Amino acid sequence: MGAEQSSTAGADFTTFYEGLPDDVCDQIEALCGKGEDRLLKPHLGAPPAFPTVPVGTTVRLSSATAAAALAVVPRLQRKHYEMIPKSMPEMDFWVSFFSHMTAVIEGNCPEKLEELASKASWQGSTTGDAPDSFTAAWSKLDQGKRDAVAALVARDSDALLEPNSASPPAFPKLPVGMECFIDRVAATAALTALPDLQKKHSMLVPKKLDERAFWVHFFTQMTVAISDSKA
Repeated sequence: MGAEQSSTAGADFTTFYEGLPDDVCDQIEALCGKGEDRLLKPHLGAPPAFPTVPVGTTVRLSSATAAAALAVVPRLQRKHYEMIPKSMPEMDFWVSFFSHMTAVIEGNCPEKLEELASKASWQGSTTGDAPDSFTAAWSKLDQGKRDAVAALVARDSDALLEPNSASPPAFPKLPVGMECFIDRVAATAALTALPDLQKKHSMLVPKKLDERAFWVHFFTQMTVAISDSKA
């Protein structure tokens, strides 16, 4: 799923960029001009690239979108070469570029950002050696916190019918170039650790909730249940 998601993101960005008004493209391309230094820092008016999200949710740079941007934004490849690693690390470059790009589009044609966001997949898979966010969180919980999470999925509990509003949002507004998704690896780990979660899933999906809502509700409820500062 991760590779498929990234491939789609790259194609979506190319179509998105080619559909922007010419004057907006000119402003974005001006960021890459010789001697231009705005990319040394992210645009403060753009949404944060890495906001706090619930357990089970992943926010990351879309490598496919970055590659697509290098291919379709004139002079960006040269700017990338000039600034990395001399002026900044790779990740900082992309966070800065996409934040400035987002601010330009937001100020001229914000509906384009909404169109792009609507095409993003809500689920994906993390890769690498690090544990998924559910496993990482679960391994640190004492028995009391584990019991609190288990209570959420008990047969007579209706907690999963709603998301927990005290949790950070599962899908916050992000700059172009970032992707946010419910991690299938984390969801699978949760089903393994909590046998009653599978039963709850069968009870609620699709009769009362769709798949996306179920996982948003569970992970936001869990995030608040294990927090040391519940609202």
